[in-house]
Amino acid sequence: MTQITVIADDLSGAAETAEQFRLRGHETVISLGVPSVSTARITVVDVATRAGTAEEARVAIDTLPLPVGTLVLKKTDSLWRGHVGPELEALTARGYDVVVAGALPALGRTVVDGRPLVDGRPLAETALWHLEPHDAPSTLAELAGHPSVLVGLDVVRSSPDAFAARLDDALVAGAVALVDAETDDDLAAVVAAVLRLTARPGARRPVALAGSSALAAALADAVAPVATSVDPVPVPVPASASASASAGVGPRAGAGPARPVLVVVGSAAEVARGHADVLAATGADVHALDPADDVVDVVDATRASLARSSVAVLTVTARRLSDPLDGSAALADVVTRLAADVELDLVLTGGETARAVLDRLGTTVLRPLAQVEHGAVLSLAGDDRLVATKPGSFGGPTVLADLVDLVRRTRAGADPHDLAASAASGAPTKRRTP
Repeated sequence: MTQITVIADDLSGAAETAEQFRLRGHETVISLGVPSVSTARITVVDVATRAGTAEEARVAIDTLPLPVGTLVLKKTDSLWRGHVGPELEALTARGYDVVVAGALPALGRTVVDGRPLVDGRPLAETALWHLEPHDAPSTLAELAGHPSVLVGLDVVRSSPDAFAARLDDALVAGAVALVDAETDDDLAAVVAAVLRLTARPGARRPVALAGSSALAAALADAVAPVATSVDPVPVPVPASASASASAGVGPRAGAGPARPVLVVVGSAAEVARGHADVLAATGADVHALDPADDVVDVVDATRASLARSSVAVLTVTARRLSDPLDGSAALADVVTRLAADVELDLVLTGGETARAVLDRLGTTVLRPLAQVEHGAVLSLAGDDRLVATKPGSFGGPTVLADLVDLVRRTRAGADPHDLAASAASGAPTKRRTP
């Protein structure tokens, strides 16, 4: 059985990717930091280096345990943020040949002629990098940090043998292969070509894939058949639910007495603020935290909101911070204080904020349960806390409200897979107001 390790640089991306494997029937766990021993076939590791330095990103990959025979996927941001070059360089230094295919077709994020595009427009001409310290790349070769070879769509869409041979030529020469892709079929062809190479007899360097969660989905499809029902990873059983479980049938993951839901919006993306506004329109109180101020007042006000309506939204002030991590740390401080005397379920927006919160709470492992739309994922922590995450730039207008609804109804004992399917289909779910 092939073990797969996915390396993500933030938690929301890790959950987004893990869910692609779970959807296709794989045992999957998310590890916050160096993975512990697990029986899961798929381990998605959040090394939490997105907001750090290039050297920290390089060291994180250089020191991560990767047993011989493990198939490695480096999850990249679909907008190519983070330290892509140093991460690829670290993989090549560890002896891997690297194939990069970072398109995310579901969100209009593609690569053509080695150029990253968003809805057909060059990424460098959009405002999607306005909070980044550098300009967006015009080509992926600018990011690679290593000699690279472009593999165009004409090769991707050629015969499987021709595609694999072209990849092999690039990799044998010591280059990173930068592969164009516009569709999920293109990504499936990339995975098929890489697996064809790795299956050839004879000694060669191991091949690592690098790309978005859509590449992970293609890999999940290729290495095992789709399963209609899988729940093989042990689930923590809340004591409150065990007494009501029927003989021989355990309680659903996350089921138990109702808990308040705290929504934490740490992303600076404008769309994330819009999602919070939609939730506020349903009656949820929104509390804005200024990291420079004493958090006690915000803690008290948020606690009162949770007692009144069982849902509240916590944000950080939109003014530019000298260090964006200051906002994540301040939000995590508030959540930790609240969680000290209130059992909370959480909806977390923004990968750095999600990781900061869960680190403060002592969470080390998550198991994905369902998603309401791409990237908006519900997971279960080892302490029976339900934790929903999403990248700040992802999601339709009601995504936070849908996640809150999924958390509440899963806690009430409903099957999260059925609820997620209903949300994805657009069927009415009789969402409760706060």
